[in-house]
Amino acid sequence: MWRTRRRAAALAQALVILCLPFLEVGGESALRFDIPGLKLHIFGAVLWIDQFQVVLFGTVFALLLAVGATVILGRIWCGWACPQTVIPELCAWIASCLPPRWEAAGRRLLLLPLTALVSVSLLWYFLPPADAVTALFRSRTVLSFFLVQWAVIFAMLAFAGPAFCRTVCPYSMLQNALFDRDTLTIEFDRGRKAECLRCDLCVLVCPVAIDIKKGLQRECIACTECIDACRLMTGPRGIRPFIGYRGRIARGKALLVSLITAAAGIAFLAGWSLQSPVAFTVQWTGKAPGTTANVYRYSLRNNRREPLELSLGMEGEAVLSGEGRIRLAPYSRASGQVTVRKGGDSGGPVTFVVSGPGVLLRRGAGFP
Repeated sequence: MWRTRRRAAALAQALVILCLPFLEVGGESALRFDIPGLKLHIFGAVLWIDQFQVVLFGTVFALLLAVGATVILGRIWCGWACPQTVIPELCAWIASCLPPRWEAAGRRLLLLPLTALVSVSLLWYFLPPADAVTALFRSRTVLSFFLVQWAVIFAMLAFAGPAFCRTVCPYSMLQNALFDRDTLTIEFDRGRKAECLRCDLCVLVCPVAIDIKKGLQRECIACTECIDACRLMTGPRGIRPFIGYRGRIARGKALLVSLITAAAGIAFLAGWSLQSPVAFTVQWTGKAPGTTANVYRYSLRNNRREPLELSLGMEGEAVLSGEGRIRLAPYSRASGQVTVRKGGDSGGPVTFVVSGPGVLLRRGAGFP
């Protein structure tokens, strides 16, 4: 039965989402966005939010991946991965252990603890799990965020439910523009329409209240309930189900979309892996009061997993006043201000030099 497969997929997805923040690589969560540091930890590596070209390639890759999956596999997200589908499926699975008269109420009650768990698990992707739990009792901001998020998720699932999928879901609307005649979809075999048992069980079990016998409709979320219902009626009679998956995965369009997506993924990984081990920028901020010296603000970022001891100095006759030794922890940044004096002609550029083990960077700046 497809329901068994979907429940297995939902359980696997839930375990991955809940356990991933507890997995540590290099002393950091395997996947976490550090808001104060504006960096994303990904399995021991770090993506800084100001790495424009890398973030751009990553965004393009994610969009192409979503488009490609839809073009090839149809509504795979809606039926197998969307929380709007997966969480109620888990509730129904657990509630099926209750007596039939309590099953409907049990599904609604189970939504409360499950949506609370979803809400707190989302916090774990921004704060380490232990810190997130502690912050719930110490920080009004974190507690308020948790409660509002919990209320919104619960309301979406308990009251909106499938109505959201068939009315205002933007991804559902987008899919119609991406489908072609070979996209994998759930369809009724119209060539066998005369043989249909007319039981209408497929309509009764549909969560979005459509009749699959009338053809593919935008409201369909590919939950496969109609396939299982049809099989229940046709199986005992030795008849092949009238409803099933239709489509062709191996085709030219699928290959083209896959190649474009792979190219974007390679560009993303290449941009990430080829980034400089140390990023260094310097900017003039103004004249030092009462002198001819200039004040500059520098920023250093360590893209390595090891700490760095760096020296900040000048080339030529320019003299730097300020912190010349800088220590950078792994995947961290430092910034500060220095004053630069220049003998002779006060105009012209100056050159800053950052040096350290395996590091030698030069940056020019004006000297107004």
